[in-house]
Amino acid sequence: MDTRHFELQDLLSEALIALEAGDRPRVETALRRALAWVEHDWLATPGELRFGRQPPIVMDEGDDPDD
Repeated sequence: MDTRHFELQDLLSEALIALEAGDRPRVETALRRALAWVEHDWLATPGELRFGRQPPIVMDEGDDPDD
């Protein structure tokens, strides 16, 4: 059984919880993590799949999590 969608659901739930709390930096971080996960897991070619490892989270130079 493929349970990858549960991982994505957890990441998006984290973003929604942060949105409800009004924590914009946490929302942005959670959405970036979800996008990185999707790009890594669902858009990868079979030769690029790395099962069991989280995708690297890369933040832009201009992103300051303390803003």
